[in-house]
Amino acid sequence: MAAMQLTRTHRILIGIVVAGAAVIAAIGFAGSYAAVRELAEQKGFGNFSLVFPIGI
Repeated sequence: MAAMQLTRTHRILIGIVVAGAAVIAAIGFAGSYAAVRELAEQKGFGNFSLVFPIGI
């Protein structure tokens, strides 16, 4: 079975999809981090609430 050759257009589109997925993942991480940090502050974790979401 012959391997498919990727054209320049294919590589550009793959790059756009990967970049978009990375942006969406970063937005999700930031939102999740903020929500967990806020909850940790409400529960009285103090300064530890800044690093607590990373452990979760």
